[in-house]
Amino acid sequence: MKTGNSLVLAAACAANALIAPAASATTATCADRTHVVQALNDRFGEALYGNAVSRTGEVLEVYSNPASQSWTILVSLPDRGLSCLVASGSGDQGLAVQLANLSG
Repeated sequence: MKTGNSLVLAAACAANALIAPAASATTATCADRTHVVQALNDRFGEALYGNAVSRTGEVLEVYSNPASQSWTILVSLPDRGLSCLVASGSGDQGLAVQLANLSG
């Protein structure tokens, strides 16, 4: 995974349209933030890479593991203590392809 803010910026752009749907997601895609963060660390060795706060208070979080190049994007809802899975994958090539498709 490339270092720097480019991944966070790219993820923020890609997930920007998803923040509203994630905020109203059911409990099937959301769970207690503490448990989600612990599971990302325990199962995938992922730690917080970067985050951004929306105007309405949702927090976009990117977790990654540089060694395995895995990444996870969450939208956290601080007022409810929940985190909702937006996307996950590995490497950064797939993200670049998705972003190219969005700009079309």
